Amino acid sequence: MNRTTWAFMGFAIMVSTTAAVAAPTVTTTHSGSSTGLAGSLVSGDLLSGLIATELPGDKGWHPANPASGNSLHPNGLPAFTDDVNNTGLAGLLNDFPGAGTPAKIIRYDLAAAADIRQIQILSGNDGADGRVFSTTAIRYSADGGGTYAPLGYFHSDPLGTVNTGTWRSTLVDITDDSGPVLASGVTNLIFEFYAVDNTQGQYRDPFDGVNPFTGVDDGLNAAIASPLIWEINAVAIPEPAACVLLACGIAAAARLRRAQQRTV
Repeated sequence: MNRTTWAFMGFAIMVSTTAAVAAPTVTTTHSGSSTGLAGSLVSGDLLSGLIATELPGDKGWHPANPASGNSLHPNGLPAFTDDVNNTGLAGLLNDFPGAGTPAKIIRYDLAAAADIRQIQILSGNDGADGRVFSTTAIRYSADGGGTYAPLGYFHSDPLGTVNTGTWRSTLVDITDDSGPVLASGVTNLIFEFYAVDNTQGQYRDPFDGVNPFTGVDDGLNAAIASPLIWEINAVAIPEPAACVLLACGIAAAARLRRAQQRTV
């Protein structure tokens, strides 16, 4: 496996009194196997089993994806949050969304406000080509969807990276570089997934010219081929009750060690 970590550098982070984020850090892990990263996925997360809402501007699915006629097909929206390392055509987004235009725009409404410590995006392709990469803009709300702030714009890899027969899956882990909380009080999440490839295995920016998120022109034509998104996870900070149980467990273990020491 190949793993790379770097600090996020993208658009400005908005901070309010009801929700806060710091500086996201991206860790990208590649595998030569379509299921080689399954053990790194977190199951039972905040999005587990939720079905996203497709928002205006969503480009649907690739015609080869059985979900192209029905987003509720197992290869469509359910694939994103089924806690499974999918393979095959699952999550195959539509190609040619247009320069600077997301291929898919979806919203998740959480069951309750939550502090998020990690977001995972698993993409891949059994064909081991440029579709294994991912480019994602994420927004969040802390007021039930009334307003949204940007969490970040995330590249899985350095632009220009070429994959032809090497990697079949890519896991992007987004965390905070300074503490356990990536975003607090989150009630809703919006994911915008962009095209990633020029159909020759080269990872490209989805914009022609300057990228408005990063302020950088990669000098390449915009990507036209979209990724296969196999899983999306949003992992919560442990609930206070869980922290209390953990603390009790630690205290009990310490008492046991002291008691054992007295009997030696």
